[in-house]
Amino acid sequence: MNLNDMTMRFRRFPIGIDIGSASIKVVQLAHGSGGIVLRYAGLTELIRPDDESGDRGVVMALSDILMQGSLNKKKIAINFSGKNPVIRYLTIPKMPKEEISEAVKWESKKITPIPVEDLVIDYLIVGETEERDIKRYEIVLVAVEREAVMGQISSLKQAGLKIAAIDVNPLSALNAVRLNYADDLADNIVFVDIGAGKTEINISKKGILRFTRSVQIGGGDITAVLSRELQLEYADAERVKKEFGMMDGSTVTTDRPDNRVKDIIKNEADRLILEVQRSIDYYRAQFREGSIKKVILMGGTPIMPGFKDYFSSYFDADVSIDDPFSMIACDDPSFGDLRLMAPRFSSSIGLALRGMGT
Repeated sequence: MNLNDMTMRFRRFPIGIDIGSASIKVVQLAHGSGGIVLRYAGLTELIRPDDESGDRGVVMALSDILMQGSLNKKKIAINFSGKNPVIRYLTIPKMPKEEISEAVKWESKKITPIPVEDLVIDYLIVGETEERDIKRYEIVLVAVEREAVMGQISSLKQAGLKIAAIDVNPLSALNAVRLNYADDLADNIVFVDIGAGKTEINISKKGILRFTRSVQIGGGDITAVLSRELQLEYADAERVKKEFGMMDGSTVTTDRPDNRVKDIIKNEADRLILEVQRSIDYYRAQFREGSIKKVILMGGTPIMPGFKDYFSSYFDADVSIDDPFSMIACDDPSFGDLRLMAPRFSSSIGLALRGMGT
C-alpha cells in the first residue's frame, strides 16, 4: 500500500478533497490554454464533532457534494484524516536507490514508537546535499498507522469513490504554496493551516518541507470558549466569532458596546501565536537558519475580522492570508462567494495539483 506516492502524476487533475473536522472542501481543476482552470469548487459544513455520526456521516456528506458537482465517478486525491501522521525531513548518506527503503524504515524506528510492521511508510527524495565531503540525499519521510489508513480507504470504497491518491495535509498545502508563491520559494516560508480542531505549523525552504508540527488549538476552541464565556449556543458563538472577530467594540448585547468578544478571542489567539513562535525558534536553531521571509495563513480562522492584523503584529516577516485561487483562472461569477472563503481551500487545491506537470 503506497500512502503518499508524491512522484505520482496524472494525465488529468484528480478531484482534490480535503476532509476537516468542521467541513469538506472539494476542487476540480483542468488544464486550459492559459494555464490552470477551476472547473468546480464546493464546500459543505459538517455537524459539530460531538454530534457527528462518525465516518458514515462524513462519507454521506462527501458523496452528496460530489454528486452536486457530477464528480462522483471521478478519481479523487484525498487527505489522510486519521491521527497525526509522522512527517520528517532528514538526510541520509547517498546510496543505491534500492537500499533507500530499508534505510528509511530504520529511520522510522527512531522517530515513532509504533512497530514498522504496523505503519505505512513512504518517502520522497527532494534533493541532494553535501556535508563534510559526504554526499547525502534529502528525504521527506511519511509514516501513518496502517489500520487508520486502511480504515479510511475502506470507508471511501464502500461509498463507491475511486481513490487515486492519499496525501498528508502539510504536503498538499505545500503544493499550493509552490504554485502561488514561486518568487519566495528560495527563502524560509511558514505556512500555518488553522483548522477547526488543530493547527499545522509548516516551514519550507527551496520548496521543500523541512519542518511540520501539529498543535491541538483551532477555530473550534475559540468558538467553544465564546460559547462558555458568553453563555451562547455553539452555533450562535460561531456566528459571533465570524461577524465580530477581533474588532473593537464587538458585543453580543444591545445595552452597551464592549470588547468581550475581542478579548476572549485574543486569549486563544495568543496561545496559537506562541506555538508558532516556538516552532520558528526551534526550526531556526535546528537548521541554523536566519530570518523568515513570509508567513502564510490558511484555513477559516484567518478570515475572521481583525485576526490577520493582530497576528501580524507579532512577526517581523510579511504575513498574508492565502488565496490558493490566485494563479488559477476562475472567472465564473458562481465562484464569487467561494472566493471569500479562499483560505479554506488551500489543501483541497494542493491535492488537486498532484496533476501538475502532465
